[in-house]
Amino acid sequence: MIRKIFQIVLWLAAGAYAVVGVLAITGALGSAREADSLRHAYIVFGSMILIIGATAAFVTFLANKWVGFLFVAPLILCLGLPVGFFGAFWIDMEKGEVHRRQMEEEVRSGRYAFGDQPALLAVAQAISANDQDAIRAAAKAVPDLQAPGRDGTTLLCWAVRETWQRPQLVEAVRTLLSLGANPNYTNGHRESFAMGNAVHGSARLLQSMLDSGGDPNARDEFGRPIILMNWYLGYYPNDQRARLNLLLDRGADINSTMPESESEFAGYTLLLYRTRMGLDDSRAYADALHLLERGADPNRVAADGMNFSKMLTEHREHFTTGRGAPAEFSPLWEWAQTHGITR
Repeated sequence: MIRKIFQIVLWLAAGAYAVVGVLAITGALGSAREADSLRHAYIVFGSMILIIGATAAFVTFLANKWVGFLFVAPLILCLGLPVGFFGAFWIDMEKGEVHRRQMEEEVRSGRYAFGDQPALLAVAQAISANDQDAIRAAAKAVPDLQAPGRDGTTLLCWAVRETWQRPQLVEAVRTLLSLGANPNYTNGHRESFAMGNAVHGSARLLQSMLDSGGDPNARDEFGRPIILMNWYLGYYPNDQRARLNLLLDRGADINSTMPESESEFAGYTLLLYRTRMGLDDSRAYADALHLLERGADPNRVAADGMNFSKMLTEHREHFTTGRGAPAEFSPLWEWAQTHGITR
């Protein structure tokens, strides 16, 4: 009697596995519209669970001939538990990845920012396609190119940000500027600070913005001078010096200072801010020397009492007690000594 009850329990468990497997495979049909990778995950997971259930059912059937199979069947069913947990985790991760890719495509196509405004969306899609004629044609239906989309996003700011990973879209930015997009316009929302985002792009992009009247002393959404943000993001690292010179040549204040509201670098001048990066990026010392040669004031004092002489001395001590100083540090130190900044 107990044996029969145990067999029934095993049959029910095997049937449950089979149902889960079939449902998972069926779920693949519903997910086919989302992504092939998610559909494959459902099929693989469902097939494994279905095979485990079918195997357990077959072994349970064989228990009528040999009672030992009653102990094998539970082991097979137990094997399905880690498979189930792994499958659920895999599918959940894949769903997240599919959502990320879909969101990325929404952003890249302009649908996320301008999807509820057909006229702006048409311009954004033309920008995404880098079709200059289509941009001009679509822009005719937009009375104000500064009109905001979702979260205050402007077409120019969105296009500028897209050039970070698609440098060919600089041409689309130039077309927008030629049609009257204002490089200095902001509506207060972070997605409208086109100049603040241009400093993270290529030198060619920044030059296009400056050529169209962009303010080299513009500030980003946090009130920081954009010239100090030249090294903030990792896009186009080989253009950092070119961007710096572009801004300085167009009139950026070489002694631009971090706002007092900044918690860590309040009152840091461009020279101090860049020199501080030298411990992590030796090119910063070459940039600091370049700034000094262009007239940066080495005597400014930050809110925390830091000045150029003190910072340079601290860095030198760091190199003395640790690894040797990089090659870029020596010319900067020599300049400071020659000009009486350090002793």
